[in-house]
Amino acid sequence: MKKLTEEANEPYTEAIHPAIDFTENHAYVGQMVPESKTKRSLFLIRDDGKISLGTEFELQNIEFEQVCSRLELGKRWSYQSIIRFSKGEAPAIEKTQILSQVREQLSKYIELRDERLYDFLALWSIGTYFFPIFNSYPYVYVGGVSQSGKSKLLTLCSCICFNSILSATMSTAILYRIIQAGRCSLFIDEAGNLHDQNRAVDFRNLLYSGYRKGAKALRCSRNTDKNFVPDSFEVYGPKMLANIEGLEEVLESRCIEIIMRRGTSSIASTEIDMKDPVWQQIRDMIYTFLMQNWKAIKKIYSEMENDAVLKLRDWENWKPILSLAKFFDKDILYPKVRALAIEKVTQKQNAGSELHEYVLLEVLLSIVNKDGFYSLANIKRRMADLYDSDAWLTERFIGRLLRRLGFCNSKRMGTGYEYFITLADVKDLAQGFELSEGSECSEGNTGQGNQTETVIEEAVQKCQEEK
Repeated sequence: MKKLTEEANEPYTEAIHPAIDFTENHAYVGQMVPESKTKRSLFLIRDDGKISLGTEFELQNIEFEQVCSRLELGKRWSYQSIIRFSKGEAPAIEKTQILSQVREQLSKYIELRDERLYDFLALWSIGTYFFPIFNSYPYVYVGGVSQSGKSKLLTLCSCICFNSILSATMSTAILYRIIQAGRCSLFIDEAGNLHDQNRAVDFRNLLYSGYRKGAKALRCSRNTDKNFVPDSFEVYGPKMLANIEGLEEVLESRCIEIIMRRGTSSIASTEIDMKDPVWQQIRDMIYTFLMQNWKAIKKIYSEMENDAVLKLRDWENWKPILSLAKFFDKDILYPKVRALAIEKVTQKQNAGSELHEYVLLEVLLSIVNKDGFYSLANIKRRMADLYDSDAWLTERFIGRLLRRLGFCNSKRMGTGYEYFITLADVKDLAQGFELSEGSECSEGNTGQGNQTETVIEEAVQKCQEEK
């Protein structure tokens, strides 16, 4: 390291991340490529085709310095595609071509009821290659009952996105380091880890900080003298989370939510071949597309003005996606995605997550065959059958859900609480949730609701919480 003195007149150097970074004039992508038959080294590919060996000496020669150690993630941009790009032989990537190819793969493997979600997921996946030019990048939360395709969606997107890491059990210490070193797109399956007290604090800190550019997460680690010292980690980057339990309010505000439902077509059973060459072909296209179009996308993002419909955190979440949509197609795609954004935000404001209400209504459709009181304990048992893990599911939680749906009439019996539920109300609510009798968790009305046949003799218990 050079000694800093008053006489020193060093040229200005700007820190560049070895995984991906953008300066005022250039985009840089770091890739491990063969330097010889036996050696692989980090090379920096610039948007004008120049390739530099990513050593400290080479970086100093181009007046840049590396900000953190590299992370080898395997082949993401193929060597052949890099060579074609560096020689100026890579064809111009058509906007419609790349978006349609990503969307095609999503619709091939995942069944979504709202067609606009395919557009959103395609934009979000392509956007993971551009996230450093945005001030923030939204998380995607994927919820749904067991076997609804949550893990499959994460796996699918991990095949496409920038420097993907798919994790269910990875320790938080490792997650901090790989995000900082590789600017990875992180896919966390079964994010019920948030309920694990042994890792909840560190995991939450990572997620709380990681959606906004420049935010740092702090951790204590031992130095060479075995003393604890604070370390600062850059954890900004794309993240997709999936679980059944839902997310706490703070994390939910950083997410765009997708609730999966069990598929009914052959798409649901289509398996993903992660070794299919199509994934490499798509990534090669996106890397070339990135180099050719990053300035135009950055300009749209910087000039994008909020029309006051989406506010504060919601605008912050959707601005990168809307900027990408406007770049790809300002006349058709942009209005469609904007309408989706407004609808998603309105749903969140009005009702929060629909997942648990959806599961509850599935159960009510299967057990409510006439007006009467139904056992809270029995409803809990039936709901538990639809969740992968039900350790967090309590009668108190279900009681809040029932009151939120308007079922406030309850009484305490020797075996626990019972709620008065009418068949007409269940059918009306189910229609609003686009559910129908005989849906996936139902095997017909079984009459297992443990109803009481007496008339209401006790006073109606007032709701203790707001709907």
